[in-house]
Amino acid sequence: MAYEEAPASVRLPRMLAGRAMVILGLSGLAVAQPLLDLFGNNPEFFVAGDYSRGQIVWFALIVTLLPPIAGTAVVGVAGAIDRRAGDVAFAAVAGLFAAALVLAVIRSLGLDPVALVLPLALLGGVAVALLVIRTQGFRLLASYLAAANLAFFGMFMFTSRTSDLVAASVGDDLGSVQVPELRGPVVVLVLDEFPAATIMRADGTINADRYPGFAELASVSSWFRNASSPHNLTPRAVPSILDGRLGDDGALPIYADHPRNLLTLLGQDVPVLRYESVTDLCPPSICETAQQRQPLSQALRDASIVYGHRVLPGALRDGLTPIDNSWGDFGADNDGGVGSDPTSPCSDESGDDHGDDGDDRNDGEREYIEEAYSRWQGLGADERSPLGQAGIVRQQIDLMTSEPAVHFVHVALPHRPWVLSRTGISTSFLPELITDPDVPAYDFENRMEYQLHSMQVGAVDSLIGDLLDRLRGLPTWDDTLLVVTSDHGSNLTPPDLGRMRIADTNREEVYRVPLFIKAPGQQQGVAVDASAQTIDVLPSIVDLLDAEVDWTFDGHSLYDGTEAHTPSLVSTDVQTAVDIAVARRGDFPSGDTWIDLAAVGPNGDLVGRHIDDLTVGDPSEYTMSFNQDDLFDALPTESGTMPFALSGTVEGPAEPPELLVAVNGRLAGVIGGYGPDDDGWSFLGFVADLYRSGRNDVRVYEVERAADARSGSAVVLRPVDDA
Repeated sequence: MAYEEAPASVRLPRMLAGRAMVILGLSGLAVAQPLLDLFGNNPEFFVAGDYSRGQIVWFALIVTLLPPIAGTAVVGVAGAIDRRAGDVAFAAVAGLFAAALVLAVIRSLGLDPVALVLPLALLGGVAVALLVIRTQGFRLLASYLAAANLAFFGMFMFTSRTSDLVAASVGDDLGSVQVPELRGPVVVLVLDEFPAATIMRADGTINADRYPGFAELASVSSWFRNASSPHNLTPRAVPSILDGRLGDDGALPIYADHPRNLLTLLGQDVPVLRYESVTDLCPPSICETAQQRQPLSQALRDASIVYGHRVLPGALRDGLTPIDNSWGDFGADNDGGVGSDPTSPCSDESGDDHGDDGDDRNDGEREYIEEAYSRWQGLGADERSPLGQAGIVRQQIDLMTSEPAVHFVHVALPHRPWVLSRTGISTSFLPELITDPDVPAYDFENRMEYQLHSMQVGAVDSLIGDLLDRLRGLPTWDDTLLVVTSDHGSNLTPPDLGRMRIADTNREEVYRVPLFIKAPGQQQGVAVDASAQTIDVLPSIVDLLDAEVDWTFDGHSLYDGTEAHTPSLVSTDVQTAVDIAVARRGDFPSGDTWIDLAAVGPNGDLVGRHIDDLTVGDPSEYTMSFNQDDLFDALPTESGTMPFALSGTVEGPAEPPELLVAVNGRLAGVIGGYGPDDDGWSFLGFVADLYRSGRNDVRVYEVERAADARSGSAVVLRPVDDA
């Protein structure tokens, strides 16, 4: 009996179905598995975005099915046009997923050179393309792999850490809780990535010249100078502040895993107004108004960026948006969230310098964050940027009244990126963090990181001043309970920078945090040197409010004379905290003002002086150019920024010494951190805020000193001309 070929109406759909299974198998290994594994192990991403259960399920379905559906659609359309075109499209789609799989495997092995990675990925893609076209056995094997998608999806939904967000879990019983009637608001502000020593002078006091807001806070509260956090990660650190527990390793920063917390303690009787940037610890029964929920499209955009970081080699990852500054919305403008800004707080009708030597905040500075918030609202800037987070604090401050209520705010400030100045305007340039000590600019750039960090702490300080102005202006100030702390610190002293890898060289800065508690009835400030931890915050609040609970705490009240029963991760000697500030003074020996922050290096003693008071000699043999040259004629820029951080190139006969930058006739900072750059040397620099609205005169000088120079009269400034 002769064989009859099936009609095209049957044959082509059958062929497409077989190819779809192959594509599903390859895409599962290349795309679904890496993404579902990563996001399954990082539920904090979904908590920070306040994604619903339904959104999480749809996320997993789209990640699993959209890539193979798109690939199959391409093959189907091509095949409908021409059979050969369908074959080519099938080979190309299969090869593309195979190349992505090879990239993912190579990335997991730690191989990064583009010259090695891309050829291997191309070779893998071509090999698979040939195999799926020429061998039925390989097509059959790949189609069997399609079943693995069920496993990947199932593990994400039912066994991963994220599965706890999908399950309809509820919190535990609150137990026995008795809270006397509140007579004033309870305000808890949790900052983020804030090492305690930043606001300290070398003598262990608050640096009131640079941070008058914190100095004012210390004058009306108990300042626990020896405080620390038990965690270096926000998703564990913030819940421990609110529930007084160290927490289980697998616990999520959600109400279901932390039901007995500050918000549930007081929220049964008074309103709770809260902003949680990473956690979700308030149940719907108390916080009826949900936080702003991110759209599913945002999660998918973030997943695409994360996938690029997961599979691409280093040189290609450099062009992607960083993913280590927040828990989501990676593609948003993260330079401070400032766009076109006709109402910049830097506007100065008189044309005088608006920088100062560290005087107390003036009225304009007290209003800066209100303008910044208006800018954020009007421009739709990313709420997770520093400017957006500052705006949220301003919004929460505006909600505070004399009515008894709980106001809880956790914002990512002064967390990286460090872009805000104390007046609330962003720097127009942010240098790339250098972590390799062999790079010539390592020391200079890391010192510059501290300068930018301090600048953003200044923005936080202005917020603290605004918070105190608001609360002290209410008739319930005496009855107000106020807590200001941070979830963790960060190490700003080389070599072990940051907070992700803990070592003996960095733990003191990683775990030490500011902690201020203003008790109801407290009139005068006091510095407390006894060891304290952030897990002591809730037990202390319970004690100060005369509440009675049958809850178990890992912390203890800082007010009832009890001893700590959870060991601190840092030294219990307060001098260790002061020593960090002492060591920092070595980099900034001139003093504690904002001008002094820019006065670094061998010529730092000249920063702050006026050019007219010094001798200006013949031009230097060096020439230079700023990358920010086009900005100085019209500040603030159209995007509402200022060039506090500088970069550019110096040319000359040899590597130059550190040079001084003058802004509007006054020495404002130092440039250095040189690295070879074609025929010259690239540089970095930081200047004090001596800019004015409109055109600015920015010049660079080489410094010559007599061999026995002991005063400014022996100093000659040699102008460095433009290249």
